[in-house]
Amino acid sequence: MLEKLRTPDGKKFIIAVIAVFLTVVAVITKVTFQGVEDQYSLPMEEWTTSMFIIQGAWVFIYSTVFTVIGSLPFGFYFLAPKDGRG
Repeated sequence: MLEKLRTPDGKKFIIAVIAVFLTVVAVITKVTFQGVEDQYSLPMEEWTTSMFIIQGAWVFIYSTVFTVIGSLPFGFYFLAPKDGRG
């Protein structure tokens, strides 16, 4: 697998995964933190440290899952065999 990632298509795949990750982190962070503020009418200035840690953990979990799911099409496109099989 590492050999495939060192090819030009593998490097394109890695760039696509990084782009997906950055996009997902930006969206999930905005939605998660803004959602708590809106749902509970609690501005961030009043949050405790544990609230930031819990929301940060959720952002990490969601970002990881959505990055994997969002990267699957790029994996099939960039890393699939190019010899006409499948």
